[in-house]
Amino acid sequence: MYRVMIVDDNMANLIMARKTLEEEYEVIPVSSGISALECLNDMPELPDLVLLDVDMPNVNGFQVISEMKNVPKLVNIPIIFLTAQDDDTTELESYNLGAMDYIRKPYTANLLKKRVDIQIQLLSQQRKLAEMNQSLNNLVQDKNKKNLELQYSIVAMFVDLMTKRDGFNGDHARRVEKYMDILISAMVRNDQYGLTADDGTTICFASKIHDVGKLCIADQYVNNSRVNVEGEFEHEAVKTHTTLGADMLSKVKQLSAGENNFLNYVYNMCRSHHERWDGNGYPDRLNGENIPLEARALAVVNTYDNLRSIAVDGKVLSHQEAMMKIKFMKFTSFDPSIVDIFLSVENDIRNIAG
Repeated sequence: MYRVMIVDDNMANLIMARKTLEEEYEVIPVSSGISALECLNDMPELPDLVLLDVDMPNVNGFQVISEMKNVPKLVNIPIIFLTAQDDDTTELESYNLGAMDYIRKPYTANLLKKRVDIQIQLLSQQRKLAEMNQSLNNLVQDKNKKNLELQYSIVAMFVDLMTKRDGFNGDHARRVEKYMDILISAMVRNDQYGLTADDGTTICFASKIHDVGKLCIADQYVNNSRVNVEGEFEHEAVKTHTTLGADMLSKVKQLSAGENNFLNYVYNMCRSHHERWDGNGYPDRLNGENIPLEARALAVVNTYDNLRSIAVDGKVLSHQEAMMKIKFMKFTSFDPSIVDIFLSVENDIRNIAG
């Protein structure tokens, strides 16, 4: 049952209003503005609607509504003003202060009942709409949670496969994710990229399986590429890991309903992390900002980890040497603005790399 508070210093009006409404509503009669504010502040269960007389001594209706609008728990209670004043100024002031309706005295019982019924019906519809919105939000949250769980399962599965087949690629994936977290977090803080914190989290997580296409390449080609002894055929075979991984993810994307940022990011990073800023990369020879942003960031991080982990001419580079090499490849291999950000967080990178 909806609760209606009636605030009026005229006892006859209070009695008439209570008798008119009490069959359908729980009626709370109050005889002054001061008492109304005291009751509203102390009541454990607030009224759904307040009928508020304007013309009361000491604290009038305008003062009551003004006080209510300053109290968070009272601010949304709908109010109908009651007044014997017959002027547009009073009515306009009522609406300006937030009243939902305005009834001039003297009023009939039928008119009072009808106006209260209308406001309660509106309130009921609003609450039903709020419940529907909450249900929809719960459904969306549940779907998002399930999608996130699926994403974690996919990534964990592929990283586990890469680790079991080749421990290096599994460790490389985990290091890349940590480096990406530092770089992408700095890019999120930089307004020029338009990345949100949620974007950053998803990109970092997705970067972990950028080399998933290597699962489709023969062991000897992948192993040879790490010790600088591959021939031209082996080199071209290793290059195909970009398209092989992208092809796998493309099939997954086709099965996914609607847009999925995680799959989009993984696809872009799988296919394009060996593209170069100057257009001399592979597989599509993209250049500049035609390369997806997440792939441009991954290219820097991926190269850094390879320089620190794979021996070139029998030597693994130090942190400082790797940073110098990346700085040297600015404008050719890498997006210069991303290199600048990567260099700005090099101490954090060094702390992780050891």
